[in-house]
Amino acid sequence: MKKFLLILATVSVLFSCGNEKKRRGIDFTKLKAELNLSADQEEKYDAIVTSYEENRQTQLEELKASGKMSRKGYMKIMKTSYTKQEEALKALMNEEQKELTHEFVKRYMPGQSDYSDELKTEIVQTLALDSTQAVQYKAVNEAFTKAFRDAHDHYHGNGEAATMYWNQFNEDRKVALQKIFSDDQYAQYLELIKKESYRGQNEKG
Repeated sequence: MKKFLLILATVSVLFSCGNEKKRRGIDFTKLKAELNLSADQEEKYDAIVTSYEENRQTQLEELKASGKMSRKGYMKIMKTSYTKQEEALKALMNEEQKELTHEFVKRYMPGQSDYSDELKTEIVQTLALDSTQAVQYKAVNEAFTKAFRDAHDHYHGNGEAATMYWNQFNEDRKVALQKIFSDDQYAQYLELIKKESYRGQNEKG
């Protein structure tokens, strides 16, 4: 555990993008193509997407004008807006479309460089982690996320480099977790994380 945290601490300076507006958001045209919407659904879908895109742009412009533009402020606007937009879209949909929408938003949510909170919760519950293990598991995940984001300056705009850093830090995380979990728990963990693919591409820009 200490060795893992020491490895992650080698990259210690947090770098932020100079221009947050250049970050890519979620492309809802891709989702639309997967949903097989009816004509009525499509009309309402387009209206919701346009409305939320305009609202996000307004909020970002106001944040920039306030002189308080920051990664934290940017991410708060984006995540809150996309979460609300998902709920608005799901109100139009059947169960299959809702599931596709949820998985799409979860996959492409800006700044979501690690496994989803849903999967992490499932891991805690499925592995039946005790209170000490749960705290250690959370600490290891936080160390992983910090290390990957702190390395941002080294992979900024380079998908291959981002993948390299993500995979290396993830291997270090596995080493640390193997010391925390029992053999059975670790085997279960390896199976559960197969549910979600590498997510670091959302942090490369």
